[in-house]
Amino acid sequence: MKENSFSGVLVLDKPEGLTSTSALEKVKKLLKVKKAGHGGTLDPIATGVLPILIGEATKMAQIFLEGDKIYEGKLLLGITTSTYDITGEVIKKLEVPEFTLETLQELAKSLEGTLEQVPPPFSAVKFKGRPLYKYARNGLFISKEPKKVKIYEFKIKSLEKDKVSFYLHCSKGTYVRSLIHELGERLECGAVLLNLRRLKKSSFHIEQALTLEELEQRVKDNSWTQFLISIPKALEFLPKVIISEEFSKKVREGKPLYTSSFLSLMKFQKLTLSSTERWIRLLSTKGDLVAIIENPLLTSPSKPFIAYFKVFKN
Repeated sequence: MKENSFSGVLVLDKPEGLTSTSALEKVKKLLKVKKAGHGGTLDPIATGVLPILIGEATKMAQIFLEGDKIYEGKLLLGITTSTYDITGEVIKKLEVPEFTLETLQELAKSLEGTLEQVPPPFSAVKFKGRPLYKYARNGLFISKEPKKVKIYEFKIKSLEKDKVSFYLHCSKGTYVRSLIHELGERLECGAVLLNLRRLKKSSFHIEQALTLEELEQRVKDNSWTQFLISIPKALEFLPKVIISEEFSKKVREGKPLYTSSFLSLMKFQKLTLSSTERWIRLLSTKGDLVAIIENPLLTSPSKPFIAYFKVFKN
């Protein structure tokens, strides 16, 4: 079987019931590619946007893991489970009070902002090289240190008896199951995730996504590459700084980029970065992608030179 050599990002609409790794393997088999990875794990219960990184795009996996996420989903009130979702073992059942939609909306809004979040016991976060869920399956529940995440918007859309529909816009690293569990704790009746659909990850939207069935058909009629997003296009969610053609040539030749000069250029172009933006694109005046650099405000403001993450020769 001949291996194909492509580079870019394909947006998959992951089906329910598959792990992200299983979905990736199916895509690799369909496309006959060996070098591929995914840009952000989705639980088996979840569907929606799963970026598949192909070829050279795999070298930028850590960049594609950045960026915000948008979800829609449903939760069930009145129970708590081991996994914080409907697939887990029921630990507790409680009567659900007669909440109003407004009460739920106000409580969800109180969870917006920066949160300290502990990963759920059944998660892919690793401890001593093994995912937490493997320990949890053996009855060993390991608590990890909380991490800061940001909830930009947590909106309750509808309430129907004990089922609640929601919309969520959050930062990378956010565990939706943990957020739902926290909501249930504050309501004092418990809550678990019923279903979840990711609509956006970084710059990738559900409108760009193909299901596995659609991808299979596109492979058969040799049209799947129309959906392959080029690396420069896929990186457009990163902030940019424009540099001259002469400057572009120097960067491509590997010459050092002075931090002081770059910060002056940022100021001149009125570029304001948030505390979470780690990477910056350097574009030529023609709009060509020249390099990805680390944000000096986060990594090395006192160092004389900027750190290049990747330089694009063409």
